[in-house]
Amino acid sequence: MKFGILLTAVHGRDSDPKIQLAEHREMVELAEQLGFDAMVAGQHFLGKDLRYYQPIQYLTYMQQFAPTLAPTLGIILLSLVNPIELAEQIALLDVTSGGKAVLGLGLGYSDHEFRAFGIAKEQRVKRFEEGVEIIKLLWSGEEVSYDGRFFKLENELPSVVPLSRPPLWIAGQGEPAVRRAARIGDAWYPPPFPTHEGLRRLRDVFLEERAKAGLSLETAVPIRRELVIGPSRAEARQMAAERSQARYKTYLNWGLGHDLDKDNKGFGSQADEDIDGRFLLGTGEEVAEQLAQLRDDIGMTHFNLKPQWQGMPHVEAMRQIEKFGTEVIPRLRGKA
Repeated sequence: MKFGILLTAVHGRDSDPKIQLAEHREMVELAEQLGFDAMVAGQHFLGKDLRYYQPIQYLTYMQQFAPTLAPTLGIILLSLVNPIELAEQIALLDVTSGGKAVLGLGLGYSDHEFRAFGIAKEQRVKRFEEGVEIIKLLWSGEEVSYDGRFFKLENELPSVVPLSRPPLWIAGQGEPAVRRAARIGDAWYPPPFPTHEGLRRLRDVFLEERAKAGLSLETAVPIRRELVIGPSRAEARQMAAERSQARYKTYLNWGLGHDLDKDNKGFGSQADEDIDGRFLLGTGEEVAEQLAQLRDDIGMTHFNLKPQWQGMPHVEAMRQIEKFGTEVIPRLRGKA
């Protein structure tokens, strides 16, 4: 298994940017020392509450502090950006990282982002699908012609190509999105919103759609689950309830709740049963057992850890990384 560290946006847009840089530098340096494999950053625009550094530039900057960690875009809002520019930017990131880049892609859901970009939200699926096609074509290094609804190319050659084609992880938390990921991506990258039960059901949907399309069922299985390590399961649950409240409120303010379905029941609730339904909780040993169960149940190959939460002291985020690196990773790699 491989493990990534998420550089999550938890700093207010009016906070000192030097603090955010310093904290994330400390996080990736510690993660590298503890045997993590990747650093992960996502994308939003015009955040009202939190500062989002654009992830390609941010991961490029962070590479100097932890050069062995694979820069992983988790995720780029492809419906809002130009796929030609994105293809060349990720190709350069792949070159500078020695061929380790991973590109995660998603539709986007926030109405204010689509309004600001002048893009009709109902066009997002078609724009997304065309964008994926163009990125694949440009990364081939060969001459490209493309006649789509939104993008057109005629006998064009990319100026930058990756060392080897970066994996395309396609995000989505509902069944239509998972089926789309199965058809056009290299892997499905679920957000942490589906319940544990929903995650397992949607994984079966992914495999069903891959089989229907005649595609290989042997894919990477990157997973992101909310996770808190504590002295006991009960104390970890309480920590999870306290930490997730502000984050879920932000998601709901951005409009995420409109896109959630039966596999995401209880989203935003701090009730014990809803926390248990989507968090991995307990001591390091207990969390390792829960991750091992996910690995055995759905074939998980990558796990990305979010150690930071809004309002949580940086020292506690560092403690979570250390506990995960010393108490969880060795058990999953057979070194405990």
